[in-house]
Amino acid sequence: MDTSTGTPGGQRNWALWAALAMVAAGAIAVLYVLFAAASKPETASGLSRFATGELTRLTVMEAPPPLPTRTLQDGSGADVTLGDFRGQVMVVNLWATWCAPCVEEMPTLGALQRRFGDRIRVVAISADSEADRQKARTQLAQLTDNTLPFYIDISRGVLFDAQAPGMPVTIIYDMRGAEVARLAGGADWGSDDAARLIEALLAGDA
Repeated sequence: MDTSTGTPGGQRNWALWAALAMVAAGAIAVLYVLFAAASKPETASGLSRFATGELTRLTVMEAPPPLPTRTLQDGSGADVTLGDFRGQVMVVNLWATWCAPCVEEMPTLGALQRRFGDRIRVVAISADSEADRQKARTQLAQLTDNTLPFYIDISRGVLFDAQAPGMPVTIIYDMRGAEVARLAGGADWGSDDAARLIEALLAGDA
């Protein structure tokens, strides 16, 4: 076989082999993409499949941080941690009195707690300073009709441990304390969209 590139026949053979090599490389690339897509592990939760309306902004992290272990203080000044609430689905909201979107959505979190009763636990954690502790406690009571207990994280360590980009952020944990989804920014947690989402988690569909 004439493989010399100096003759017309050699040039044709070289072009043919080059074309075949390109086709083979393309086929390998396609197979790799298909294999990678098929073998990509699913996220820890399928809860986002049930997100509708404005809750479509819900995100599921492939490797979410563990449940924060920082010590909080409740309304009486007693120390608590989020781990104390394992055994219930937790809807943890990080907020502050100076955060307008936080204040706007807070009544809907109270409505969510009233709707589900003791089937879930909505945990609103204030990131206010010690100087604003009483202000935050009073405001939470007013915004939620005394539905949600008061918790404060003066160090704001939970924000850091939860890898929250800012406030408000709402993180949903399953009964084991594993994060299943989160939503950055305000939302209407008293809506039917939110209720369907929580029902799916409670039913074990997510």
